[in-house]
Amino acid sequence: MTAVRSSSIGAAASGTAVTVSAPAGTTAGDLVIVVVHCNANTTIVDNNGATPFTEDLNDYQNVGAGQTGSIFSRRIVAGDPPTYAFTLGTSTRWTAVAITFSGPDPSAIYDVAPTVGNSARDTGNPSFASLDITTLTNGAFHLIYGLPDGNSQSASATPPGYTVEQNGGNQGIAAAWKVISPAGATGAQTWTWTVSTPSITFSFAVKAAAVSAADGAGRPYWFD
Repeated sequence: MTAVRSSSIGAAASGTAVTVSAPAGTTAGDLVIVVVHCNANTTIVDNNGATPFTEDLNDYQNVGAGQTGSIFSRRIVAGDPPTYAFTLGTSTRWTAVAITFSGPDPSAIYDVAPTVGNSARDTGNPSFASLDITTLTNGAFHLIYGLPDGNSQSASATPPGYTVEQNGGNQGIAAAWKVISPAGATGAQTWTWTVSTPSITFSFAVKAAAVSAADGAGRPYWFD
């Protein structure tokens, strides 16, 4: 059964070397999603050597605000390092958030993959929404991220019904999730910032492993 195991956050006021610790309890077979946000229009690349993450959404930029966000994923294997590393194209403040899923679907990471089409950018307002998506399979985890620009910005109000994993950092990331069952439209989910600021939002879904009716433990179940 797929579940969010835990999350972690890493941040710094400047530099090109981005690091974030593996969330507590992360083990072989888990899925880790990492979002990196930096205060520049630049590149964000994997720097994990022989244990690389895949960049699923590459260098999504809010050009006028000078922001870049990227989304990475990896299925963890035995021997993976306890810290994940990425590199920015220029020295600036940054934040990275990692979320670990236990018992992920064995064949597909995403129910709705992160794309430019389900990401959004805003030039500077007190609130901004993660876009509506339509999940395809029951029990998918809708992941939403708010990336407010500015030094140590965060969300002062978060979407109702969503579990907030992280909210902060030197170049803020607010991350939250909700299980969508049955599959369907998530609706747009609004973040409110501590100050009016430019921002980026992400909206996508992680596919959950199907649970059979013979689960037998009194837990919710669904079918693909």
